[in-house]
Amino acid sequence: MAKRLPPGIGEDLDVPLYFNPYQDEFQKARRLRHCLSCKTTGSMNMMSQFTCPTCGIAHTSNLTAPRVFNNFLLLAGRGGGKTLIGAHAVREEMMVPNSIGWVMGPTYKILHDSTFPTLIRLIPPQWVENWDQEHMELRLTNGALVAFRSLEDPERARGPHGISWGWFDEAAQSPQRAYHVFQPTLIKAGGIVIATTTVLGFDWTYDEMERKALIHKEPGYWACRYWTEENPLFKQNPVMMAAIEAKRRTMPPDFFAQEYRAERRNATGLIYGKYFPKILVRGAGIKRFIPEYPDIDSSRQAIIGLDAGSDHPFGATLSIVTEPGIITVQEYLKRQVANSMHIDNIRYEFQPQRFTNVLWAANKNEAALRLEAALKGVGIMPAESKHEVGIQRVQSWCHSNQYFIYEDNCPKTAAQFQAYRYADNYTPDGTKKKNEDVHKIDDELPDTVRYGLMAFPSLPNAAIAIDEAAANRLAAMSDRDRQELEQMRKFTQKKTDGDRELQPTDAGFPLGDFHGASRADDFGEDGPVIGGRGNYVEDFW
Repeated sequence: MAKRLPPGIGEDLDVPLYFNPYQDEFQKARRLRHCLSCKTTGSMNMMSQFTCPTCGIAHTSNLTAPRVFNNFLLLAGRGGGKTLIGAHAVREEMMVPNSIGWVMGPTYKILHDSTFPTLIRLIPPQWVENWDQEHMELRLTNGALVAFRSLEDPERARGPHGISWGWFDEAAQSPQRAYHVFQPTLIKAGGIVIATTTVLGFDWTYDEMERKALIHKEPGYWACRYWTEENPLFKQNPVMMAAIEAKRRTMPPDFFAQEYRAERRNATGLIYGKYFPKILVRGAGIKRFIPEYPDIDSSRQAIIGLDAGSDHPFGATLSIVTEPGIITVQEYLKRQVANSMHIDNIRYEFQPQRFTNVLWAANKNEAALRLEAALKGVGIMPAESKHEVGIQRVQSWCHSNQYFIYEDNCPKTAAQFQAYRYADNYTPDGTKKKNEDVHKIDDELPDTVRYGLMAFPSLPNAAIAIDEAAANRLAAMSDRDRQELEQMRKFTQKKTDGDRELQPTDAGFPLGDFHGASRADDFGEDGPVIGGRGNYVEDFW
């Protein structure tokens, strides 16, 4: 009886895989293993075999030579080749005899239309012992088992213990719970997870994998991001590159950035995203705000914002009031410590005693924190706790180009600000909730800034920030045009801010300056200023 083969088996065996530096680095990282016998790190070959380069032991188990990385995330634009490189990676993994691997897609359709055929076409028919169509399981001649699962129901990720690898294709579209359900199955075999996806805003892969790999540098996590046009197949074809460029010109910028460049743009939720990267200060840029940095002048106003909580880390930021604006220069983020100890830690790290004017601020509902701080000699100003009010205040400072983050000292603050977003504010039946809430994960440091700015007794300069294009148009105007524009702006502002009925005691009653002002500031030495309002209409011209 002839063995049963899956449809399309081996069809792409002769199709070359063009070099992509991101994909190449992924494969190198995936092959790295660490020999526990001699504490040496080496690399598997392309058949997933590992012999320690130092002691010569041939390891057949991840338990004696564990992977250097066991969580991989590849973010790429549409058509970037992420599914293809994922398939090449797991084809190597299935060469391990008697291993078990799971290939998972967010829906059966995606699994059937994309993930399954991409992998199956790379497998030589002679590798196959049997294909079980009913259970979607492929048994190889080396005893390895590959199972295909769709994750509409996240509980379908609940497999047997001892799985060696799991591949989440289009992971952002899969439920986060499926990732959590699947993880315990890897423990027995020291297995790995590979996630390939185009981003969907700040989806679960950001919190679970990307942030851990690229921001916090947690051991075992690896991630990369590359653009659609970096697919080597597209780069060598001018027609394909022209099509991508056409999309760049015609699509909404945020959508193009998400779909073609794997950038996390959340159309429904990013709160401060549009202010990045202009609110970030790096390197010597801090001297523009604090020329004497790092020895900050004691006369400068300091703001310390606090965000307490027993179920999340305790956050604090130190911001300095300067001429160009307020800049956050230090951060603090720790958990499972008593409030009183946090106050001592913050005092030690921020050294607020060096300033003559320090404002401490926290949520007005944190009465216990204020009491414990008072016993330490620290007075905390209660700040408005409503998110919608505080967010508007922070946005006002950002919009007026008067709030900044010194990223060199505050990388977590910068990361949390950039990811700070509204939560899914719809109920399961599709009804919109009355109040729009924020995503309550990694929000501690933005909250500290919010409390600090709410308690600070000044508002940002109301000058309207203009974008680069508008600034260029303004610079191209003649002096007269700019003067007239400024005069019109002042007049409009006056009408907006000061419209009221004149009283008999007011100057100019009853007509006001309807026929033109006669104030001294509208005249130069030789008569009316260009664009000014003279006593007669013809004076303007």
